[in-house]
Amino acid sequence: MTHPPEFLRRHRAAFRVALALASSAAAVLPAQAQFSLAVSPPRFELSTKPGERVREVLELTHSDARSGAYKVKTADWTLRPDGSVHFSDELLPGSCRPWVAIERRELSITPGRPYRYRFEIAPPADTPPMECRFAVMIEGQEPAAALGMPIALGARIGVIVYVAIGDVAPVLELAETAVTTVNGRPTPVLKVRNTGNAHGRLAGFLGGKDADGTALEVQASNTPIMAGETREIALVATKPGDTETAVAIRFPLAGSGKLEWGRKGSMAVEQRFAP
Repeated sequence: MTHPPEFLRRHRAAFRVALALASSAAAVLPAQAQFSLAVSPPRFELSTKPGERVREVLELTHSDARSGAYKVKTADWTLRPDGSVHFSDELLPGSCRPWVAIERRELSITPGRPYRYRFEIAPPADTPPMECRFAVMIEGQEPAAALGMPIALGARIGVIVYVAIGDVAPVLELAETAVTTVNGRPTPVLKVRNTGNAHGRLAGFLGGKDADGTALEVQASNTPIMAGETREIALVATKPGDTETAVAIRFPLAGSGKLEWGRKGSMAVEQRFAP
């Protein structure tokens, strides 16, 4: 199996932190909080049919020496253009949270013994084909102390759940290309349009050459592209045979090949990127 480059791992980690940690004070502060809970898996991608029930289990591991008290609830969420996530306790238009049942709203977890937390989704029999999206939010009942901070912060972990109800799928197409600044560095991006009725992600490598004729491998970020939206997907360049280390690109960059999406979808790319 090919491992993603370090830059992509950091990009995905940042996305997961955005999904996982939120605070009423500032979104980045709880990343340093002493929040002693590990959750697995970090995301669910499920499928069911109208009128059928689907059940799943989260494994919660509390690592503090004392038992941990937690509150659990569901939330709606939206993915902003910059990749950050906004959680909403209020029901958003078209929310499927009324179909979601969680095991309990408060629980105590014994240290060192994983707690298997159950939830289920039961779409009504007349539900049209759609993608149901929500988050299971786990929050400590006591504020977590952040290192170097004079106040306690409320840390939360949000587990993202996608449920494909009926016959739904993404349909991804390349709208345009560009070079934008990502983390202070010029970065080639694909602007990808999703005309389907479910989220999708790009996967795979493109072959590339930079201005010096150096051969590169170019991988797309796996940021989700929601149904009905167009999103910028960053490309990361690495040397062939070394997918762990991202390299700076000497523009222009020529990239070609095919990226996969969904079960059978693919996108041919033959582009020249220049600032």
